[in-house]
Amino acid sequence: MSCSEQTLRARADRFFASPYYILAVMALSVIAHTFSLEIPVFTAYALVAVYTALWGEDLLPVTPLLLFCYISVSIDNNPGRNPSAIFYGKTGVYLAVLGGTLALALAFRVIRDRKQFFEKKLSLLPGLLLLAVSYFLSGVGSEKYEKVLWDNLLFALMQSACLLLPYWLLSCGVRWEKARKDYCAWIGFTGGAAVLVQVLVCYMTRGVIEDGIIIRERVYTGWGMYNNMGFLLAMAIPFAFYLATRYHRGWIGTVVGSVFLVGVLLTCSRTSLLIGTAVYCLCVFWMLFYARNRRHNTIALVVVIVVSALALLLFRDQLLRLFSRFLGMGMDPSSRDVFFREGWKLFLKAPVLGNSFYSPGYVPWDFSNVDALSALIPPRWHSTPLQLLVSCGLFGVCAYIFHRYQTVRLLLKGHSKERTFFACAIGVVLLCSLFDCHFFNLGPGLMYSAILAFLERSPVKS
Repeated sequence: MSCSEQTLRARADRFFASPYYILAVMALSVIAHTFSLEIPVFTAYALVAVYTALWGEDLLPVTPLLLFCYISVSIDNNPGRNPSAIFYGKTGVYLAVLGGTLALALAFRVIRDRKQFFEKKLSLLPGLLLLAVSYFLSGVGSEKYEKVLWDNLLFALMQSACLLLPYWLLSCGVRWEKARKDYCAWIGFTGGAAVLVQVLVCYMTRGVIEDGIIIRERVYTGWGMYNNMGFLLAMAIPFAFYLATRYHRGWIGTVVGSVFLVGVLLTCSRTSLLIGTAVYCLCVFWMLFYARNRRHNTIALVVVIVVSALALLLFRDQLLRLFSRFLGMGMDPSSRDVFFREGWKLFLKAPVLGNSFYSPGYVPWDFSNVDALSALIPPRWHSTPLQLLVSCGLFGVCAYIFHRYQTVRLLLKGHSKERTFFACAIGVVLLCSLFDCHFFNLGPGLMYSAILAFLERSPVKS
């Protein structure tokens, strides 16, 4: 390799390891979502990922693509609403070719560096593997299992890949001694900013406010609805506050983290708002504890509180009307009480290995209007414990508990600023998933797995 080639590759590696690369990926994501330009943007993402796998210093640059591929899908190409979306037909074949090319490139990297990928000790791998086994065994011996056998195995494969691959590839394929401590935080921070832009676009283009009242059903994108958007904004809050602790001008992170909470409110997602508010308060405490420039962060926080209080005082009536439908929902379970009743009945029919991911009886709400997607991604039970009980039985629940035990044990081995905020982000995933299906959505599954890798490899102060 010539000196000029080495210089170019070194510059590329430095760029891909910097926040500027993450900001560029975010910008492409916003363009793709706003103007339905997913094909060229996904092509660019794939080229970066293939380059990284074949010639990159490590696999770190793949990490932001996991999030931004997921949230780049425009409303016009929503695969659950539009049977002509890019994921079907000729464009679907093209995307499959891109994915296959990337898979081959990653396989080449793994084979080339096989000692690195197969000899490194991974503390969370046993729990993740056991959980994957419970997915593949889900429904064995249950009613009508033969009819859904292959569909169930395919969904189990997708779920297992989302949980295992990012964690394994990043844990083994990243030079953690050289990686920025705040790399994951920049991904979460920019991801929250991108989703916030999407929420605002919904409000500006979809008539979300009608007669001064928010109609939350009109808050949706090509990749999810208000619950999904609120969840990702809530998960971005810890990353914003983590960045607030790292920089002299960290007060910007404090302000943006507060704006993310406002964004959660605008999605009118009750679970996300409840969990997001609790995590926000916790992150404020940790931010003040860890901040390099505590004085400026405190001033920014006081300004946020004062502005919020003045807005509530001056626009109280307008705000009450604006959120009247949302406030009127109160504690309405939105059919989740029915899900729990019917799910428990199904669990009792197959308590050991469950009924498979394709319910043989009562079917919970299906988000998709396209048969092809409904066949690929079945309706889910809007709760991780209930989903495991119904689909994977007691074996799945025990596997999940073992995985949770391993993550808690990892956290208790030592603490650090990074681990504190990573734990907050994971807490948002787990707590929001008690009343929704985020843990079993493919995109959040990929992000959760990646955060586990960053959590395990983050510095520890015992």
